Amino acid sequence: MIATISGVVSEKMGDGAIIELGGVGYQVLLTAADWGGAAVGKSAKYYIYEHIREDAHLLYGFASPGAKQLFMQLLGVGGVGPKVAMQVMGAASLERLQQAIAAGDVDLFKGVSGVGKKTAERIMVELKGKVEATGVLGIGDLAVASSGDPAYQALVGLGYTPAQAAAAVAGIPESVTDEQERVKAALKSAR
Repeated sequence: MIATISGVVSEKMGDGAIIELGGVGYQVLLTAADWGGAAVGKSAKYYIYEHIREDAHLLYGFASPGAKQLFMQLLGVGGVGPKVAMQVMGAASLERLQQAIAAGDVDLFKGVSGVGKKTAERIMVELKGKVEATGVLGIGDLAVASSGDPAYQALVGLGYTPAQAAAAVAGIPESVTDEQERVKAALKSAR
């Protein structure tokens, strides 16, 4: 499984870019924002979601782990495939999408190709509570930064969402280093 690709952008196409890595060019499908940020001849790193079908092996790339996580959450919604999920991801910034889903704002998805009213409502219902509005860091960024922490793992094991667990762990004072004390502090912060 390919987790990331780091290399030089050798070419940009309508919906992605070719990333040269070790003499091999990988076609990576990108969101509109990531496509706009890709510069031919410059280095780039993308977090990859592989979609393997009988007739294709597609690589979807994202500039942050939070964007990749939201994409994967969208794929878990009934009726949302990779193409529709990419359209949703291109509708707004990661933070704005997270805010809209957390608030149940269906209006953001009105102009998204492939997303009707029922699909937009399904996204809101199925992802509410799994996706929360965040500040500077995306949900996935916080969760990835915290995922090795025993306090984070304990909260997720108790049924907290990755976003809730990551936010609780981020609130633990740096002076608390004992594992048991970190878990207690995280539980207090998560309530």
